[in-house]
Amino acid sequence: MRLALFDLDDTLLDGDCSDRWNLWMIEQGWISDAEAFMARAEKMHQAYHAGKLKLEEYLAMTLAPLRGRRVRDVQKEVERFVATHLQPRIFEQAWACLEAHRQAGDTLVLISASSRHLVEPIATTLGIEHVLAVELSVEHGVNEDARYTGGSEGIFSYRGGKVLRLKQWLAEQQFTPSHTTFYSDSRNDLPLLQYVDCPVAVNPDPVLAEVASVEGWRRLDWRTPSSASSPNALPGKSAHV
Repeated sequence: MRLALFDLDDTLLDGDCSDRWNLWMIEQGWISDAEAFMARAEKMHQAYHAGKLKLEEYLAMTLAPLRGRRVRDVQKEVERFVATHLQPRIFEQAWACLEAHRQAGDTLVLISASSRHLVEPIATTLGIEHVLAVELSVEHGVNEDARYTGGSEGIFSYRGGKVLRLKQWLAEQQFTPSHTTFYSDSRNDLPLLQYVDCPVAVNPDPVLAEVASVEGWRRLDWRTPSSASSPNALPGKSAHV
């Protein structure tokens, strides 16, 4: 079994789904002090790109507006959000790359440091069956009235946690991949990029671009129209250079 792993934000998607969801929550009136919220979010965004974000702090802030909300109600909002704000931002080359891996018979996995309530519907849109993302804690009431607590649980799929989550998932699935490829844009994903057989830097940030250059990793710039993937150009294939 060959495994093709994909980061989401700024890799398959032009932008960050969590950042855009924050704006959506403000538009829906779910956040009372929007100015203070966005100021904190911007500082954390800068920390992420500097490789210094404490994900637990970001989650505490951005999941708080979900506290007490019915899971089914949030899901309806997320479906609208994904269809109108995210699906149009999926890179054209990403669709081609995913299809090439399908045609090659690879198993596709979306692995993201964003929360599952956002990542899973995007994966469905992309036709990716397997999802590893930040898990949200839920309280189950009567008549299946599940509500979000505003918290998270389990190992974060962030930095080295992505490697741990992947190992955990492979053990649960009883999969032993013969080859692993991972596509990512971020320095924060270096642990998983260094773990897989074939790392691919997509729209890389400056740190990842430097590492990819030194290590000789493949680089794709999906913000330009000339870097679409084809079945004969998949990482790990004989045509790959």
